[in-house]
Amino acid sequence: MNLAKVLPRGMDVVRKLILEKLSERGFTMKEASIRIGKSHSYLQQFLKRGIPVELGERDRKALADILQVSEDQLRGVSPTLPSKEYTKPVELPPQNYRIGQKLLDIPIPIKHLQGERDLPVFGTAQGGSGGALVVTDRPVDWESRPDFLLRVEDAYGIIVSGDSMSPEHKNGSTALVNPHLPPRNGETCIFRSHRDDGEVLVLIKELRRFNDQTWYVHQHNPPKDFQLKRSEWQVCHVTVGNYFRR
Repeated sequence: MNLAKVLPRGMDVVRKLILEKLSERGFTMKEASIRIGKSHSYLQQFLKRGIPVELGERDRKALADILQVSEDQLRGVSPTLPSKEYTKPVELPPQNYRIGQKLLDIPIPIKHLQGERDLPVFGTAQGGSGGALVVTDRPVDWESRPDFLLRVEDAYGIIVSGDSMSPEHKNGSTALVNPHLPPRNGETCIFRSHRDDGEVLVLIKELRRFNDQTWYVHQHNPPKDFQLKRSEWQVCHVTVGNYFRR
């Protein structure tokens, strides 16, 4: 493997080491992801897109074992990644949020926003077919976490483009995502398509039902039901709330 072709400019030392060791031991990112018990795209997202920002303890140990390096060599957040904006708690503009499946048009109490702005927010732009959105490689902003995401590893926000899911997710709002919740019928989800060229597309739709081959989804505006092939839309993450722009 020619590392010069796969190492993004400014990649941090932890990610650089992982790529070098994968090459030395003859593992692909997909193979190594599966060996540590994660989805096939886990290491690609970590190495190329900075998601998550830092490896979790269990993942770090498992990866260190298969790469034959110490855990400490895989520890830490690189200064070359998008820097977090650390601030004291401040009074933020009123924003809406949802509990369970009910959208509440009330301000988030400041006590529900937890100090450090460490929730990564990714931008989107129209660009894919069928209303799919192209996602930025790295966070474009950081937000304070609501308490229901306070200890959720890999949680993130994604800026919505378009009103196909309004009023639940409006154009310009930030959908809050818990990637560890199993999807259920009736929930609004982020469907992610990870392409071979590294591009990531997303669709924000309501999940109606699913089987091993197909996601059956619905959008609000205009009302429409359609299907997504799971071989093309490999990931389904559940949205758990919103930050609405005022």
